[in-house]
Amino acid sequence: MELKDFISNQFGVKEDIFLEALTLSPSSQGYIMGAISEILLRNYLHDNGYETKRIKEKPSGGNNAKSSEARGDFYIRKKDNPENGWLVIESKGLKSNSEFRGSKLDSKEKLFRFLKPKAFPEVGIKEKIFLKGKITYSRAKDTWEKDNAGKTFPPFNWNADTPGPDACNVRGLWKDEQDLKDWIYSQTDESFAESAYRKLEGPIVILETHQPSNREAPITGIGQAAPLVIDFNIMAVDLFLRTKKHEFVFMNATHISHSPTSPEHLYQNYTIDILVKGKKEELCITSPWYSDLDQCIDETNPSPRELDESQLDNRTTQEISTEIIAPTE
Repeated sequence: MELKDFISNQFGVKEDIFLEALTLSPSSQGYIMGAISEILLRNYLHDNGYETKRIKEKPSGGNNAKSSEARGDFYIRKKDNPENGWLVIESKGLKSNSEFRGSKLDSKEKLFRFLKPKAFPEVGIKEKIFLKGKITYSRAKDTWEKDNAGKTFPPFNWNADTPGPDACNVRGLWKDEQDLKDWIYSQTDESFAESAYRKLEGPIVILETHQPSNREAPITGIGQAAPLVIDFNIMAVDLFLRTKKHEFVFMNATHISHSPTSPEHLYQNYTIDILVKGKKEELCITSPWYSDLDQCIDETNPSPRELDESQLDNRTTQEISTEIIAPTE
């Protein structure tokens, strides 16, 4: 079926009206981008020797029928090693407003304050981030256990080598703070506007995950707007929104820092990397992120899961298409 026929059958308009409606609806564009990312992830998996089984978005019975251990997009396993079992992988995208949300980088002074601690980190910064996370966790633990006598708060599972939600590396790009300041103040005033950041023409580009998901922790009952650690084994993030190339990076949900106030939750946002105009325009992916899925799995050893047949979406692309364009009563 041609695209114009699909648009006519499903929406009852011609291509120009459809395009105008899509242009005026960023949320619709986001849904389409998410669907494209899932298809490209599936293709990546097949090209790299993985068997995939699509997971239903909404199983029969509603959200209560959704398995707590199958909240990703696909079950996957290696075709040549099926005995290793199934993993659940989730496809996500990037935030499109990381640089300008809240006017946080709309001036040269703000950008200097943002980049300085990243470009010239304090001695022992990892230890300080780890300790801060542990202190925040301990306070949450004490409060929760006082209100839940006889119960145990889940453990703190941060990796001391990769603490916190920020994995970017912009060290070594400037020789000293004055060099950084000179570079920032050499940028045009126009490049700090929201419109410039939207067109990826700002001084920096932030690759930050976007994964809002209201979930309640099964042990503590804490609710946060972020996925649970148990929702999936692997997160795959399509970097297109910030690099204009469909390329994926991967992380193991149990090998990245969880929320310090609710250890059953992930953070809602993780910074994967930062690109810098004229200084660093190629990705530098570092642990706990991986640019290769095989390496991610080999080095982090995610625990396999039982395949739950009730969670599978066994429809073909043709069947889905037929359902979509079927005339409504």
